[in-house]
Amino acid sequence: MIKSSFENELELSWEIQKAIVPHSLPRMQGIEMSSIFLPCDALGGDLFDVVQVSEDIMAFYILDISCQGISSALIASLAKVLFSHNLSSLSSPEIILNRINSELLKHISSDFFITAFLAFLDLHDNKLTYCNAGHPYPMIYRKSEKKVVSLTESTTFLGIYDDVRLENRSVYLKPEDAILFFTDGLYTLFRDKDDLLGRDCLEHFLLKEDLTSPQKLTDKMKKKLKYVKARNDQKDDITAIVVEVLTQSRRDQIKLDLGFSSQEHIYLQFLSYYEEIDSVLAHILKDMDHIGYSDESIRKMKLTITELLANAIGHGNKGDHTKKVTMGHIVKESDVTIGIMDEGEGFDINDIPDPTLPENLIKDRGRGLYIVSHYVDEMIFNDKGNRVMIRKFRTTRKKNAAH
Repeated sequence: MIKSSFENELELSWEIQKAIVPHSLPRMQGIEMSSIFLPCDALGGDLFDVVQVSEDIMAFYILDISCQGISSALIASLAKVLFSHNLSSLSSPEIILNRINSELLKHISSDFFITAFLAFLDLHDNKLTYCNAGHPYPMIYRKSEKKVVSLTESTTFLGIYDDVRLENRSVYLKPEDAILFFTDGLYTLFRDKDDLLGRDCLEHFLLKEDLTSPQKLTDKMKKKLKYVKARNDQKDDITAIVVEVLTQSRRDQIKLDLGFSSQEHIYLQFLSYYEEIDSVLAHILKDMDHIGYSDESIRKMKLTITELLANAIGHGNKGDHTKKVTMGHIVKESDVTIGIMDEGEGFDINDIPDPTLPENLIKDRGRGLYIVSHYVDEMIFNDKGNRVMIRKFRTTRKKNAAH
C-alpha cells in the first residue's frame, strides 16, 4: 500500500524524535544513572538529555511539549538546539530557561507551550542547582532517612509569557540519595485516573522498592508498562531519569587519589595544556599572598608548581591533551600542601639521574626535580609515580624529602 504524504511526514517525525533522545548516558565517577523513554503510539512531545558540561558539572534537562504529532517533533528539535547552545556557554538554569523562553516566543505559536526542568549537579559537593518552568516536581529519595522529598518550587510554562519569573534553587544531595526527573506520563504507571493519586502512588513505589540501583528501578517501571499497554491505557510518552549519588562524592574520591583526607577542604583544579598553568598558579599564589607568605616563598612556589605541572603534562601525559592533570591545594597559616596527579603510566623516581654527579652534568633529566626538592620541605611520590605531593612550611623546618 502506498503511504500517504501525512504518513511519510509522521514517519520522518518519528525518526527525528528518536535521533534527539539520547541512547546512552555519560559515565561519571560518583553517580550512577539510568533513564527510560517509552513513547506512546501517537507522536508525543517528551525530550530529555544528560550533558557533561565540564569535568565536575553534569546538566540534566527534561521537558514536555503541549502537543503531539509532527508539531511536537519540530518543537522538540528546536528545543534541543536551544538547550545545547546555551548549556555550552552558561551555567545558570534560570538564565538558560529565560533565554530559551525568549527564543520560543519568537519561533512558535502561542498555541503551544513547554514545561521544562533544568538542573546542574556539581560533583565537587553534590550541590544540585535547578530551575523549574511548570514541570512535574522531581522527587529525591533519601535512603538514609527512608523518605521522599519533592522539589516543589515552580513557575509558569515556557513559550507563553515574555515576563517569566524564573528563579534558581539549590539542594545538596547526600550519599545514597536518588533523584527522579520525569514527565507526567509516568503517572500512568501508578494511577487509574487522577494525577495526584498517581504522584502519591509513585512516592509509595519509591519507598517500597528501597532503591538498590537506578537501573533496577527503571527496569521495574518498564515491567509496569506491560500492564498499562495490556489495558491500552498509555496516552502519553513516559520519560524518566534516575540519578543516584554514590556513597562517596566525586570530590572526596579525588582528594583521596591526590593523597589528602576526605575531610580536608581542598581547592581542586584541572588542566591539559601548558597555557593553563598560569591561571592555575594564580589561585595558589593569591592564597599565599593573602595569608602573608614572603615574596621569596611565593616566587619559589611558582617555580616549583610550574616545573611539576609541566612535567605532568609533557612527561606524565606525554602531551596527550585528551588526558588531564589534577591538582589540589590547601594553604594554611602554617604550611602549603599541593597534590598533582597525571593520567600517565608513571615512572620510577630512582631512574632519574642525580644532576650533581659529574657524569650527569650535561644531561637535561633530573635538574627540575632536583631544584624543586630544595625549594620545598617535603616531596613524596606515590608508588606508581604519577602523583606527587609537596609541602612547604611557613617557618623553617627540617627537610624530609621522600622519593
